Amino acid sequence: MKKLVGISAILGALIAVAAAQERVTVPAAIVAYPDLIVYNGKIVTMDDTSPGPSPGRIVQALAIRDRRIQALGADAEILAYAGPKTDKIDLKGKTAIPGIVDAHTHIHNNEVAWWVRENPAALATVARRFVVGGRTNEELRKGIELVLKERMIGAPSDQWAIIDLPTNDPKDPGSGTGIGVKFLQERQMALQDLDVLASKNPVFVESHPAYMINTEGKKAIEKMYGFFPPIDVADDTGFGEMTEYDRALMVDGYFRLRPKELADIVEQGLVKNAATGITTFASHMMGLQFLNAYQRLVREDRMPIRFAYTHYFGFQDNPDPASFYMRLGDMAGLGTDYFWSGGVGLGNIDSGPPMFCSTMEGPKELKDREWCRNSPGTAYAKAVLTAVLSKARVAVGHAYGDKGVDYFMDTLEEAMKLDPTITLDYIRSRRFSSDHCGFYPRPDQIPRIAKLGILISCGGNVLSRSYPWLERYGKQYANWIAPVHSLLKGGVKTVFENEAGVKGNRSETYFKEAYPLLSRKNEYGQAVAPEEAVDRMTLMKMMTSWPAEYVLREKHIGTLEAGKLADLVVLNKDYFTVPEQEIPNTFPVMTVVGGKIEVLRSEFAKELGRNAVGPQLEFKNDARYARAPGE
Repeated sequence: MKKLVGISAILGALIAVAAAQERVTVPAAIVAYPDLIVYNGKIVTMDDTSPGPSPGRIVQALAIRDRRIQALGADAEILAYAGPKTDKIDLKGKTAIPGIVDAHTHIHNNEVAWWVRENPAALATVARRFVVGGRTNEELRKGIELVLKERMIGAPSDQWAIIDLPTNDPKDPGSGTGIGVKFLQERQMALQDLDVLASKNPVFVESHPAYMINTEGKKAIEKMYGFFPPIDVADDTGFGEMTEYDRALMVDGYFRLRPKELADIVEQGLVKNAATGITTFASHMMGLQFLNAYQRLVREDRMPIRFAYTHYFGFQDNPDPASFYMRLGDMAGLGTDYFWSGGVGLGNIDSGPPMFCSTMEGPKELKDREWCRNSPGTAYAKAVLTAVLSKARVAVGHAYGDKGVDYFMDTLEEAMKLDPTITLDYIRSRRFSSDHCGFYPRPDQIPRIAKLGILISCGGNVLSRSYPWLERYGKQYANWIAPVHSLLKGGVKTVFENEAGVKGNRSETYFKEAYPLLSRKNEYGQAVAPEEAVDRMTLMKMMTSWPAEYVLREKHIGTLEAGKLADLVVLNKDYFTVPEQEIPNTFPVMTVVGGKIEVLRSEFAKELGRNAVGPQLEFKNDARYARAPGE
């Protein structure tokens, strides 16, 4: 009897609660009131992801709860959702856009490089860095000899000598035009000569994209990574691309025993880039310790922005990357809202000028200096095929010339022949991608790229970086440099990337870096294939909604819609209406990631009566080169 009475009491209570709920007149949305409301703004949702001129819905206000967008609409409608603890920010009529999704940038490497510059004592525990100049090969040889014979006297045997040679020619500025590149490519100093000069210390001579190491350097790399490099400079087997060592020696040497310090440095780099408007980025990691640093940030909920990383570790100093990726399988998309895999990352299938892989016709001296890392028969090509057959998504993190991209597409089509489950529809569904657009795609490549559903990432910097090489190969190749208009017209989803990065507390604006794709003028002021220009709305889609597809997260980021992650950027100017020449002077005054204000600039904070939040970058737009070629 007591049990029946107890059950009746519970049922009665439930009926009473249900009846009370029926009488509640407050909207259910207010019961779960927002954490943050931004209002009185021009909030451009970019939810029209078509190639057309429409940005989609434009609203005044937006409500955020539990890191996601709760609702969008007019001020009165959204402010009605506010609860007693809702934070409300008046945008003062400013324009807000979805957080920028950068398809290719090296935030962690850039921040470590800056930290090393500011902490020379730490660098000295691993290496000493020297700059050697010269106008002739003999002057460079003498400079290297002076460093190794005199400046490295008494150095600990495990201390590297890193020697920088001229990469750019002041009279002919541009990537790879300096005498140092040719000096190393032509092996003007033989390995045995370097070994005689430095028989006890590892030596790394660099003039990007050309590098050279001595035998002691190979031994040091073997000690660090377990593999003795077979050669000392790049060769046709696909080995010898030493950018990874340049970026990784400090990371895997000094920071291996300092994981917390590395994580702190990476975190600082991430939040600095939030100040530029980036809320998500994609990149590979060159330096094995970076993965541990990011995992620490994820575990401690300290990721200020989101990172879609591509898996390059199987290629880094590994003589058999194919066996590695045969075992890895498909990881694309696995992870958290702040850190996930974008798939297998090919750090590079060629290198920068002049060591790219192209079909352009040119003098023999130029063609001999080109380098194709993924040409048929190489270990690299075998690994790419194995990864595709293992059902991995592959992202080509660096492709500068068109020929290497041909080889990559050949690999995709070979996989289709070898495995009947790898159909064209499957290939298209995986969104394979390729970055940079230095000298590709050529016009007849575009239909093939579109057919395979490959996404392409282009940066504005290549208009400057590639232009000097038109003088050597011929101006007829100008429309191979970031041909964005032709790509989009041909049905290829094309996104924007920015490799410039923040230097200390100073940065060029993100929109300045993107501006060359609008103006088609490089940093010398020269027009480069003006017919390939895009309009500002297209460029905005290349920075927001379209790269969300590139990083496999279009259901969560890239547009401002209810249910999506609350990533938005408030701008100092209205990007959509200012005169085009004012676009480079546009920058964020507030960056919100997952509903959290990561950056609030002091000038806007003052308007709001709040304290500034996060790094207060100095935005300064400088020309990268002193003068144009030939001046």
